[in-house]
Amino acid sequence: MLYKILKLGVFLTLAFFLGCEANSSNGTNNWKKDAPFYHGEYVDFESFKEGRLCSEVRFTCLTESQDKLVVDTPLENGLDSFELTAEVMEKYHAIIKRWRDEEDGLVKDESMKAAELSEAFFDKVEEKKFLKEMEAQLEKEFPGFWKDTPKQVRYRWIQRAMNKAKVFGHTSKQPGSMVELCARIGLDFDKDPKWEAITEYVHKDPKNHISRAINYIDWTVFEKTHARTGTRITDWLMRGVHPALPYPKKPYPRLND
Repeated sequence: MLYKILKLGVFLTLAFFLGCEANSSNGTNNWKKDAPFYHGEYVDFESFKEGRLCSEVRFTCLTESQDKLVVDTPLENGLDSFELTAEVMEKYHAIIKRWRDEEDGLVKDESMKAAELSEAFFDKVEEKKFLKEMEAQLEKEFPGFWKDTPKQVRYRWIQRAMNKAKVFGHTSKQPGSMVELCARIGLDFDKDPKWEAITEYVHKDPKNHISRAINYIDWTVFEKTHARTGTRITDWLMRGVHPALPYPKKPYPRLND
């Protein structure tokens, strides 16, 4: 019996080492993705610059700034010729008032609901307002982001960033966080291997994880000390980000430091 047990032990040991040798002979890094401690490539500023047209955070540094789908394609939803004139805004506010009156039971004429004032029109105003707000936000956050980029090209790029949010399951009609993320790492970040960890992290919970991914990139790549909201980046603010994303080389300050 003892002899059989020893024989079995030797056999299992040999099988183990042969298996290890076979895996190592493949010459791949697949083991990294299988290991629980591996969470993607760490991206610092030097690796961030790879594949970009320039190192600054501005529109012309993004590869899609040369994409004809961004430069030459008309805006979606007929927004090319749609301007927020005084007349347009007056109708917009009339729709809002009508909806509020209906909610409060102040509308007695049931034959004319607010839908007749055009919900589609309301949505066009909301989207055009959002495009303008994001245009201004990016210029404020990264002075010179747009430079002399034509307005329609700016808005078309923002619309594509909005569409990218839908790909990740983000259902908001105004996904400002995705626009912010794409401004930093491009519309096609999910096709770039160095952003694999960010892509997987955002996929899991786009509503909450996009903003956290932005804070992470601002800390690790741009060495910012504060989030875009003005909040100081601390270990408390970044709780829950790790180990999904690679740990930063520079530790976060503690909340009470």
